[in-house]
Amino acid sequence: MRFAWHGAALAGALAGIATCAAFAQDYPTKPVRLVVGFAAGGASDTLARIVGQKLTESWGHNVVVDNRTGAGGTIGADMVVKAQADGYTIFVGDFGPSVLAGALYAKLPYDPFSSFAHVTQMVTFPLVLLVPAASPLNGVKDLIEQAKSKSEGLRYSSSGVGTSPHMFIELINLMANITTTPIHYKGGAPALLGLVAGEGDFSMVSVSTALAQLSAGKIRAIGVTSAKPVSRLPNVPPIGNTLSGYDAVSFYGLHAPAQTPPQIVAKLQQEVSKIMRRPEVKERFDGLGMDVAPDNTPQEFTAFMRKQIDTWSTVAKAANVRAE
Repeated sequence: MRFAWHGAALAGALAGIATCAAFAQDYPTKPVRLVVGFAAGGASDTLARIVGQKLTESWGHNVVVDNRTGAGGTIGADMVVKAQADGYTIFVGDFGPSVLAGALYAKLPYDPFSSFAHVTQMVTFPLVLLVPAASPLNGVKDLIEQAKSKSEGLRYSSSGVGTSPHMFIELINLMANITTTPIHYKGGAPALLGLVAGEGDFSMVSVSTALAQLSAGKIRAIGVTSAKPVSRLPNVPPIGNTLSGYDAVSFYGLHAPAQTPPQIVAKLQQEVSKIMRRPEVKERFDGLGMDVAPDNTPQEFTAFMRKQIDTWSTVAKAANVRAE
């Protein structure tokens, strides 16, 4: 009887594996939803729409971008965690909800690492430090000096608590020994509009989000977060030229609910990697100031996520950054 029971269990397990494999082979058979935790017009939304369009063309099924804003992107992330783990609801992960949220929120309803199947890293990109066109600040040195001399300090518009702009500015504060005050918005595009409207002294957003307003002359760029200049902004110096050792680059990745079948995760990774390697797609991201990430497996991306979470959680603790 014992042998028979084990044989039945083994047969059941093999049948389950075969069913998952068949399901993955047919996937997708209906529309897929790409959830973005920030407002339309920002960098994560732009990326999702580019990739979503190409997936629609490849699969013959609509891939719909769903913007679920609020709480630094964690509302969208939590929605995906609670969705059915079948590959039809996927999260376009940003720095805040995917890396830092666990260090910020005392009662976060998901775990940024264990609540997801981490599919693949798609792009990396620096951020750009911005001031209004009429600002007296002409560089990072001026910003630091003003922050130290101004009794009420400087204010900056942020895309949300725990997002990469927020934390990259907090890293400046730590390294320069200054204090600046964030004004949080629901995404990079609203934060930039706040800066243009005079609601802050400076801001930091992705290059892609800033390009239109830079071209219109409504804002000026005074620094980039990467260690080297950015091709789209060749005359803007790295922040590290003033703060030695400063180097911070953001990224976007694709994440599915944790229990998504590995075959589905692998198929997603393979399809997205093919799309990202297309010359016209790479050219599009180059124009947005984003670098297509090298091919990376779900296992490699999972290890990368673990390291990112550990590193930036340490920065958040040192800066005493918490979210309500």
